[in-house]
Amino acid sequence: MVGTMLSLMIQRIPKRWLRPLILLVAVNTAYLAAANAEQVLTIGVYGIPKALGNPYSSTSISESYTWSAIFDALTEVDGEANVLPALATEWRSIDELTWRFKLRSGVKFSNGESFDAKAVVSVIDYLTSADSAAESMARELSAVRGAKATGELEVEVYTHQPTLILPAMLAAMRIVAPGAWRELGPEAFARAPVGTGAFKVERWSAAKVSMVAHWDAWRPPLVDRLEILEILDPAARVQGVQSGGLDIAIALTGDDIAVLEDSGAVPYVGPGSGVVGMSFVTVKDTPIADPRVRQALNYAVDKAPIVAVLLGGHTRIAGQPAPHYAHGYNPNVHPYEYDPDKAKSLLKAAGYEQGFSFVAEVVLGGSTSATPIYSYMAQQLAKIGVDMEVRSIPIAQLISKAVGGGFEGAAFGMEFDFKPSLDVMRGIPMHSCQRAVPWHCDKEIMPTIEAAQREFDRERRLTLLQQIMQRYHDNPSMLFLFESVHFDGLSPRVRNYNPTNRIINYHEIRLE
Repeated sequence: MVGTMLSLMIQRIPKRWLRPLILLVAVNTAYLAAANAEQVLTIGVYGIPKALGNPYSSTSISESYTWSAIFDALTEVDGEANVLPALATEWRSIDELTWRFKLRSGVKFSNGESFDAKAVVSVIDYLTSADSAAESMARELSAVRGAKATGELEVEVYTHQPTLILPAMLAAMRIVAPGAWRELGPEAFARAPVGTGAFKVERWSAAKVSMVAHWDAWRPPLVDRLEILEILDPAARVQGVQSGGLDIAIALTGDDIAVLEDSGAVPYVGPGSGVVGMSFVTVKDTPIADPRVRQALNYAVDKAPIVAVLLGGHTRIAGQPAPHYAHGYNPNVHPYEYDPDKAKSLLKAAGYEQGFSFVAEVVLGGSTSATPIYSYMAQQLAKIGVDMEVRSIPIAQLISKAVGGGFEGAAFGMEFDFKPSLDVMRGIPMHSCQRAVPWHCDKEIMPTIEAAQREFDRERRLTLLQQIMQRYHDNPSMLFLFESVHFDGLSPRVRNYNPTNRIINYHEIRLE
């Protein structure tokens, strides 16, 4: 009956109106279908966590792209080294060894557990126990002695020595659901991680992490699903954005910017969190153990073309381990000038007038324009008689050697990183005698480093940090190149992509 009436109604519609009406119905039907379809944000990265969802197993940038979708920390640090609230809303020092944090109320983990002071204490208890000896995060937070809940949403954190930057340091400590961690243990939890972040893991595979929205998160997402794909080749990540297979491609090269613009994709250029260069293994008996040789290598490479051509002028030349926006940067320390004659003079003074050869172990494809940069460096060093053999290794192997030693060469490619605190003292201990297996050990600067670690007065501490920067320039631990910069590629439909300190703002990204 209804069908007959509808047929009669259509027959009475003037033919000149019929086609526009059909078109209007079709457009609205398509719009409603699109509105009801799941929105999936797809990201291509150069590496997903090998330890899956255990956020304490590593402190490298590559893992943070995945973990920041799942977990939150007590604090966040912006691009100017300011400490901002996250799961903690405020904090203050009670004395030089005690900090009190007030926590955000109403926060739920993705399995329904409540976030509270006990959750924070549970994490710190683990990271200060013998059970966490193999965890990178335990070493990162070695200054922390323990914690105690002083209220349902208040916790005190205790340190071994005065630690002025503790609130910034805790931006690295992601909070896990205590019940799930206790029930599953670290290994099983890694396969089914539970955090307070915008997404929760649905499944892991060898090169893909699939997640669904955590709608009850304190910062819920604006899309339904998130897929993070491991794509080792930067060119393949670029092609993914161009073809529409990826919404975001992480860690591209400077050359990719023009390619993206020509294809209608959107380039994103943002500051990194450190200094890119070639770290020296100074503890081995090689020519590079001599500071004059390391100075010579710094004078021998003209960094200006790297910044201008390969990086499009989007960053600046470095002459000390810290970028200019890090706390502790010394504005009176200037980059090494390009002076091949002075480089040759220093080599002659060190007894290497005829030059020498060395191996540099590097990761190609994971950092900005790595392949052409190392090729260019080798050409520059050859002009002063130094033969640098570039040997490519996987990023997992580089991290393993950085932790446990075993570098075959006298240098390796590693960013002097200050994420997440953007404080000089975040990176310096890693490149010093304080490492369990150091690659650079300058004993003369160690008293100043140790004094800076204990100093609780902000101005006196800044003076010490800048003295350290001067020493690391004069007795270089690396061949300084440039302050790190990140090139990402975006699909035209991506909105509100604005990573801070390389932490992706997953909860704010939307798709059109």
